[in-house]
Amino acid sequence: MKRVLVLGLVFVILPLAASATPYISPQEARLIEDHREEAGYRLSSLDIESTYDPLARFGMCASFITTLQVSDTTSGSFGGMREGEHLLDIIQTDNTSESIWIWSHYYALTDSDSYHDNIDAAWSYCMTHPAYNEEGESDLITGYYRVYNCAWALRAEMEYRQVYGDTQYSSYGDTCASYLCHNPLMLHFPTGFYRKVNGLVMGWAVGNLYEYGEFVDNATFRAKAIDMADSLKAWVEENPNKLHWDQWAMNGGSVMWGLVHSYFKEYPADLETWVETYAPYLDTEIDSSDYQNAWRAWAALGQSTASEVLGSGIYAAYFEHLADTLVANDGDSDGGIPVIDGEPDDHDQSWVTNYLGLMCMDRLLVTASVEGFADRSLHVKVLSNPSIGLPTIEFALDEPSVVSLRLFDVTGRLIIDRNLGVLSSGSQRISLGKLSGSVSPGIYFYRLHSGRNVAKGKVVVLMFGR
Repeated sequence: MKRVLVLGLVFVILPLAASATPYISPQEARLIEDHREEAGYRLSSLDIESTYDPLARFGMCASFITTLQVSDTTSGSFGGMREGEHLLDIIQTDNTSESIWIWSHYYALTDSDSYHDNIDAAWSYCMTHPAYNEEGESDLITGYYRVYNCAWALRAEMEYRQVYGDTQYSSYGDTCASYLCHNPLMLHFPTGFYRKVNGLVMGWAVGNLYEYGEFVDNATFRAKAIDMADSLKAWVEENPNKLHWDQWAMNGGSVMWGLVHSYFKEYPADLETWVETYAPYLDTEIDSSDYQNAWRAWAALGQSTASEVLGSGIYAAYFEHLADTLVANDGDSDGGIPVIDGEPDDHDQSWVTNYLGLMCMDRLLVTASVEGFADRSLHVKVLSNPSIGLPTIEFALDEPSVVSLRLFDVTGRLIIDRNLGVLSSGSQRISLGKLSGSVSPGIYFYRLHSGRNVAKGKVVVLMFGR
């Protein structure tokens, strides 16, 4: 099983970033909270270079983490993901679940199944060390680590099943979802370390539980996710500054993402108003030396979520800055990144690299040039928005043109990818519902291309329908 870091007085003296991300016990959490009150801060001095290809960078992430997977088939940790280049003895279930997602999604993006053996080995580890048996027990105040692990397990199982059409781990996904349903973390009464970390972890949990419930068509999972998300929403509204809280490996961006992907999927009518009110509280940069790049990744996820909902180039710019800063941490260009600025190039860590892939590079692939929401070169008009089912869009062409249409949900999943062929000049109407069939309530983003012209925007579906 995985090693739990034992912290003594030396922990209080050394920078927190010297530790990794295994479960932190209640005793260790008290030391962390004491340390955080005394810890110094430093600004990033990185030179930011933003000219990179997100898909190529995603591929570098996928390649790098293979170097940290346990390949010894006789080891009880076979297939597990080591914490980092300098932390080879720490092997984590959450890191392993993240890697399953990265490798499976790489196949979806590139049609290259080059990591299939890595995925099989990673599943072997997860079946031996399941997420719901991780350290920390299931206490509703201190049991954050199992909740965090189960949320990652759902993300991995959904992606793997969707990409490979393989249901052999579906019962594992159901068990992890059931664990989340029966073990919601207490939000309103914990103090110290748990006062912050529980809400941040629950953001990730409710979003994944709701989407898993959608994925497997389980109304109980969805309903429980909404119930927990309702409490989380109230927790934020008590003090919006919670959206820029940082604790352990988590940041308030997880809460923004989680509520958009749970509560506001069920109740989309208030989505834009809520995000417009609370998104300004999200972090735009992380200068703390603790889990700096992990917090940047979660902040980036929150910022990109806000940019998608609001169609705002401001939030897109914050997101891109955070993503660029993470990429700039790859000093040796091996695809991996460390947990804080300035660490040696041989201190890259698997989990932070996975964060870069999922929360930044994949989001860039979906929301690239999000400022293009303001680009109305095709003058698209959405008829009835919000609507029951996907609406019809209307636009005009100056001349006959080849037109293509793509539609994504808020997770970045491609719903429509259609070459509409050559359309004549003049007014055009396209029924999104006829191209996609039935869809769930929520937010969707379209991209309409005609030659060099493009229109991007969002539509809101209030009820199931065509």
